[in-house]
Amino acid sequence: MKKIPMLLLLAAPYIFIAVCAAKELGGVAFLTWILLCVLIYLPNMIYAFILPGFGYDGKQLLFWSLLLKAVNIPVYGLVIFFVLLFNIFVLPMAPFLVLFDYSLLLPSSMYGVSGIIVSYRKGWLSKKETVVQIIMQFMFCLDVFSAVYCYFKVRKRSNILR
Repeated sequence: MKKIPMLLLLAAPYIFIAVCAAKELGGVAFLTWILLCVLIYLPNMIYAFILPGFGYDGKQLLFWSLLLKAVNIPVYGLVIFFVLLFNIFVLPMAPFLVLFDYSLLLPSSMYGVSGIIVSYRKGWLSKKETVVQIIMQFMFCLDVFSAVYCYFKVRKRSNILR
Protein backbone atom coordinates (compact mmCIF):
# COMPACT_ATOMS: atom_id res chain seq x y z
CA MET A 1 0.00 0.00 0.00
CA LYS A 2 2.87 2.37 0.79
CA LYS A 3 4.33 1.82 -2.68
CA ILE A 4 1.25 2.76 -4.71
CA PRO A 5 2.05 6.52 -4.87
CA MET A 6 5.58 5.75 -6.01
CA LEU A 7 4.34 3.29 -8.64
CA LEU A 8 1.94 5.95 -9.94
CA LEU A 9 4.87 8.33 -10.11
CA LEU A 10 6.76 5.78 -12.21
CA ALA A 11 3.83 5.53 -14.65
CA ALA A 12 2.85 9.22 -14.82
CA PRO A 13 5.24 10.41 -17.56
CA TYR A 14 4.33 7.45 -19.73
CA ILE A 15 0.62 8.19 -19.26
CA PHE A 16 1.32 11.72 -20.46
CA ILE A 17 3.27 10.49 -23.49
CA ALA A 18 0.45 8.07 -24.36
CA VAL A 19 -2.11 10.88 -24.20
CA CYS A 20 0.11 13.11 -26.37
CA ALA A 21 0.57 10.32 -28.91
CA ALA A 22 -3.15 9.53 -29.02
CA LYS A 23 -4.56 13.07 -28.99
CA GLU A 24 -1.59 15.05 -30.32
CA LEU A 25 -0.28 18.09 -28.51
CA GLY A 26 -2.90 20.57 -27.47
CA GLY A 27 -5.55 21.19 -24.85
CA VAL A 28 -6.00 17.55 -23.84
CA ALA A 29 -2.26 17.07 -23.34
CA PHE A 30 -1.99 20.24 -21.24
CA LEU A 31 -5.00 19.23 -19.12
CA THR A 32 -3.49 15.77 -18.62
CA TRP A 33 -0.19 17.31 -17.53
CA ILE A 34 -1.96 19.59 -15.03
CA LEU A 35 -3.95 16.64 -13.64
CA LEU A 36 -0.79 14.53 -13.29
CA CYS A 37 0.94 17.38 -11.46
CA VAL A 38 -1.96 17.92 -9.04
CA LEU A 39 -2.93 14.28 -8.49
CA ILE A 40 0.44 12.49 -8.64
CA TYR A 41 3.48 14.78 -8.62
CA LEU A 42 2.59 17.20 -5.81
CA PRO A 43 1.27 14.55 -3.38
CA ASN A 44 4.39 12.44 -4.02
CA MET A 45 6.63 15.39 -3.18
CA ILE A 46 4.96 15.57 0.24
CA TYR A 47 4.77 11.78 0.63
CA ALA A 48 8.55 11.52 0.29
CA PHE A 49 8.92 13.39 3.58
CA ILE A 50 6.13 11.44 5.31
CA LEU A 51 7.62 8.01 4.54
CA PRO A 52 10.36 8.16 7.22
CA GLY A 53 7.53 8.28 9.76
CA PHE A 54 6.28 4.97 8.35
CA GLY A 55 9.64 3.32 8.91
CA TYR A 56 11.37 3.94 5.59
CA ASP A 57 15.09 4.46 6.11
CA GLY A 58 17.48 6.48 3.97
CA LYS A 59 18.51 3.48 1.91
CA GLN A 60 14.92 2.72 0.85
CA LEU A 61 14.18 6.35 0.00
CA LEU A 62 17.39 6.68 -1.99
CA PHE A 63 16.57 3.44 -3.83
CA TRP A 64 13.21 4.88 -4.90
CA SER A 65 14.88 8.12 -5.93
CA LEU A 66 17.38 6.18 -8.04
CA LEU A 67 14.63 4.03 -9.58
CA LEU A 68 12.46 7.05 -10.40
CA LYS A 69 15.37 8.84 -12.03
CA ALA A 70 16.36 5.76 -14.03
CA VAL A 71 12.81 5.26 -15.30
CA ASN A 72 12.62 8.91 -16.36
CA ILE A 73 15.75 8.74 -18.53
CA PRO A 74 13.83 7.45 -21.62
CA VAL A 75 11.33 10.29 -21.17
CA TYR A 76 14.15 12.84 -21.24
CA GLY A 77 15.47 11.05 -24.33
CA LEU A 78 12.08 11.54 -26.01
CA VAL A 79 12.14 15.23 -25.09
CA ILE A 80 15.59 15.59 -26.66
CA PHE A 81 14.39 13.71 -29.76
CA PHE A 82 11.34 16.00 -29.95
CA VAL A 83 13.57 19.08 -29.69
CA LEU A 84 15.89 17.81 -32.43
CA LEU A 85 12.97 16.84 -34.66
CA PHE A 86 11.16 20.17 -34.39
CA ASN A 87 14.11 22.47 -33.76
CA ILE A 88 12.47 25.40 -35.57
CA PHE A 89 9.48 25.33 -33.23
CA VAL A 90 11.39 24.64 -30.02
CA LEU A 91 11.92 28.24 -28.95
CA PRO A 92 8.20 28.95 -28.42
CA MET A 93 7.84 25.59 -26.65
CA ALA A 94 10.92 26.03 -24.44
CA PRO A 95 8.99 27.24 -21.36
CA PHE A 96 6.66 24.23 -21.56
CA LEU A 97 9.58 21.83 -22.00
CA VAL A 98 11.39 23.32 -18.98
CA LEU A 99 8.23 23.01 -16.87
CA PHE A 100 7.68 19.46 -18.07
CA ASP A 101 11.28 18.47 -17.31
CA TYR A 102 11.23 20.00 -13.85
CA SER A 103 7.85 18.42 -13.11
CA LEU A 104 9.60 15.08 -13.63
CA LEU A 105 12.75 16.07 -11.76
CA LEU A 106 11.20 17.49 -8.59
CA PRO A 107 9.20 14.48 -7.31
CA SER A 108 12.12 12.08 -7.68
CA SER A 109 14.43 14.69 -6.16
CA MET A 110 12.18 14.94 -3.10
CA TYR A 111 12.70 11.23 -2.46
CA GLY A 112 16.43 11.84 -2.82
CA VAL A 113 16.41 14.84 -0.47
CA SER A 114 14.35 12.94 2.10
CA GLY A 115 16.69 9.95 1.87
CA ILE A 116 19.76 12.17 2.18
CA ILE A 117 18.36 13.91 5.27
CA VAL A 118 17.46 10.59 6.93
CA SER A 119 20.90 9.20 6.08
CA TYR A 120 22.60 12.28 7.51
CA ARG A 121 20.64 11.91 10.75
CA LYS A 122 21.78 8.28 11.01
CA GLY A 123 25.40 9.33 10.45
CA TRP A 124 25.72 7.67 7.04
CA LEU A 125 26.53 10.97 5.26
CA SER A 126 28.63 13.91 6.43
CA LYS A 127 27.25 17.44 6.64
CA LYS A 128 29.29 18.56 3.62
CA GLU A 129 28.12 15.56 1.56
CA THR A 130 24.54 16.24 2.58
CA VAL A 131 24.61 19.86 1.42
CA VAL A 132 26.37 19.07 -1.86
CA GLN A 133 24.10 16.10 -2.63
CA ILE A 134 20.92 18.06 -1.90
CA ILE A 135 22.04 20.81 -4.29
CA MET A 136 22.88 18.22 -6.95
CA GLN A 137 19.38 16.72 -6.64
CA PHE A 138 17.95 19.84 -8.32
CA MET A 139 20.29 19.92 -11.35
CA PHE A 140 19.65 17.93 -14.52
CA CYS A 141 22.09 15.04 -15.05
CA LEU A 142 23.83 15.72 -11.74
CA ASP A 143 20.71 14.45 -9.97
CA VAL A 144 21.27 10.99 -11.44
CA PHE A 145 24.93 10.96 -10.38
CA SER A 146 23.90 12.12 -6.92
CA ALA A 147 21.23 9.42 -6.65
CA VAL A 148 23.67 6.69 -7.66
CA TYR A 149 26.42 7.96 -5.34
CA CYS A 150 24.12 8.41 -2.34
CA TYR A 151 22.36 5.08 -2.74
CA PHE A 152 25.54 3.02 -3.00
CA LYS A 153 27.32 4.94 -0.24
CA VAL A 154 24.36 4.63 2.13
CA ARG A 155 23.87 0.97 1.21
CA LYS A 156 27.51 0.26 2.01
CA ARG A 157 27.43 2.21 5.28
CA SER A 158 24.13 0.71 6.41
CA ASN A 159 25.42 -2.83 5.78
CA ILE A 160 28.62 -2.12 7.73
CA LEU A 161 26.69 -0.84 10.74
CA ARG A 162 24.35 -3.84 10.91
